[in-house]
Amino acid sequence: MMLSLKEELQTFKFEAYVKLLKWLKKRYRIIPFSEATGKADSFLILRHDIDASIKAALKMAEKEKLLGVRSTYFVMFSNKLYNILERDNLQALRNLSALGHEIGLHYDVPTYEAYNRDLKETLECEIVLLERLSGCKVHSIACHNVSLITGEDPFKNIKGYINVYSPRFHRSYVSDSCRAWYLKNLEELLSYKYKQVQLLIHPFLWTEELCKLDDVLEVFFQEVEKENRDYKRSWLKLLKDAAKIRIRDGNKRYLNASESGPEN
Repeated sequence: MMLSLKEELQTFKFEAYVKLLKWLKKRYRIIPFSEATGKADSFLILRHDIDASIKAALKMAEKEKLLGVRSTYFVMFSNKLYNILERDNLQALRNLSALGHEIGLHYDVPTYEAYNRDLKETLECEIVLLERLSGCKVHSIACHNVSLITGEDPFKNIKGYINVYSPRFHRSYVSDSCRAWYLKNLEELLSYKYKQVQLLIHPFLWTEELCKLDDVLEVFFQEVEKENRDYKRSWLKLLKDAAKIRIRDGNKRYLNASESGPEN
């Protein structure tokens, strides 16, 4: 039996995501946040929060590129699952930008508060660093786990940047968070009921083959553990090689000192 597109999207397979984009392109102009300028325009803003893996984000970005779709990818510095300053992740970030996608900042308010410094200064420091690393201008920002923070997002009404949760962009909103669609919102999206809408997709939740959420996380953490093992081996080799060099150089210095004899 053929599945409807709504049913396929609940499998979270890349095949279904590609079908979704093709379907949405029939009606909407799919754009990143920086291009949402006209209030009267009809458009769909495609947003991705990189919560777990920038490599998974790059895989999704490459599929979008093949469809002629541009979106906004939000990168987080205070993330325990990836380090954007690590060489491979930094290259993935630059590849994202090179594909024509917009790069935005994904910030975590509790982490900012733990720094015990001015929150806006921290935000601006991360924006400057992200611009230098990615080689592109940061236009938009997105709060991580906004529904879980205590109080209001301190940057909700910030000037100079687009906050994805500002009323203009969050009035019509569809998200795949936790692999749990709000099905009514999804139906309205697929029926083109929205004139302007924001669609949030988390790249690491989508897979080539049908997988349960538990299995997705298991595979993901297996990859993290493999990277850690590889990192451990490279560090161990580095330390052993450096130790050999130090021992060799130390022996040379001892021999040279012995041959020169005691100082007068």
